[in-house]
Amino acid sequence: MKNTLPMFLLLCCLLAAAGCTSAEETVPEHAGTLAEAREVFGPDIPEPSYLPEGYAFGNAVRSTGGSITLTYTGTAGDLRVTRLSSADAPCPGPTVAGNEERIVQGHGILGHLVYENDDRSEDSLWLFRWEWNDAAFCMTGSLPEGEITKVASSIVE
Repeated sequence: MKNTLPMFLLLCCLLAAAGCTSAEETVPEHAGTLAEAREVFGPDIPEPSYLPEGYAFGNAVRSTGGSITLTYTGTAGDLRVTRLSSADAPCPGPTVAGNEERIVQGHGILGHLVYENDDRSEDSLWLFRWEWNDAAFCMTGSLPEGEITKVASSIVE
C-alpha cells in the first residue's frame, strides 16, 4: 500500500495537469450551400457576384484560424476564394510557388499574382492576393489573367 500511494498521487497530478493544459481541438466549419454559408458564417463571406461561365458553388469552409474559403468548381478546375482572418494569414488550399511575383491591377483591384513555376499559360495554377477596406483576400485557380481581377472586384463591391 505504501508504494502504491505515491504512484496514485503522481497519476492524479498528471491527469489533472493534462486536463488543465490541454486545448480543446476545433474542427473547421463547413457549409454545403451558399445560403447555409451566409447563415453560418455571416455577411462577410467572400462571395463573388461574377464568375466565369461554367463555375458553380461547391462548398464553404471556415478554418480554425477564422479564414473563410468558398470553393467553386468548373471545367478548368477549382476556384478558391478566401477572406483571410488577418493580412498576414496564409492562403489555404494548394501551394503556389513561383519566383516572379507580379503586381496586377484591374477592375479597381490591385494585388500580387504568382504563377506556379512562373508558367503563365492559360491552364496554369496561380495565387492572387489583395487587400480591400481593411480586409485581406486570396484566390487560387486556373482562370485567364483578365478574369482574375474581374472576379476579385466582384467580391468587394
